[in-house]
Amino acid sequence: MAGIPLTSLSLTHVQFHPQDLLGELLAYITLAPLAILVFYASVIVARREVSGILFLAGQLSCEALNALLKEYLQVSRPNDHLGTGYGMPSSHSQFMAFFALQVVLYTHFNIRLDHPHIKWLLYLPTLALAALVMYSRVHLGYHSIEQVLVGCGIGMMYSVIWFSFAEYVRQLGLINWIINLPLCQSIYLRDSRSIDNVAKWEYEAWKENALGAKKKHL
Repeated sequence: MAGIPLTSLSLTHVQFHPQDLLGELLAYITLAPLAILVFYASVIVARREVSGILFLAGQLSCEALNALLKEYLQVSRPNDHLGTGYGMPSSHSQFMAFFALQVVLYTHFNIRLDHPHIKWLLYLPTLALAALVMYSRVHLGYHSIEQVLVGCGIGMMYSVIWFSFAEYVRQLGLINWIINLPLCQSIYLRDSRSIDNVAKWEYEAWKENALGAKKKHL
């Protein structure tokens, strides 16, 4: 419409100095929360695991908490021309802290492998990505160190609370009740947490089916 100024979608609009090569790299890394949300959706659709749904519900409720805290505290960003809304606590930092600790907690307590030390192959990249995203918010000028640290602390605390809540819900039997509902059964909703070494179980099931299919063609 003529005469009406246009605005931009700031969701992926990250600014950095054109001569700052590190800043350009961090501008991509700082978009990790968007990629993680896509990952959540993909895993839920592909595997239909209750754990994935609980992860996403916790992540979204953590974001809602961040929005409430920002409106309550109303602390400006260190550079007002960067980003929109308030800066305390950093939503990126809170998001990544929650996600990283959820991965560590769930993997440590609920995933059983033949070689437990392999879990560190998941821990280290996840924690490193979270740290890089947090650093990017300071380097790019979107948040102060204090805002990032507060966001990180809240994300970690909420992650522990959510993990404990999810475990409590399991103990009450609500997860089993939900997956046995006709609607949930019709979409093959499942909870594999009770299976010892899921990766090995799935591999053996695949191998058995593959051998059965091979014998049929002989």
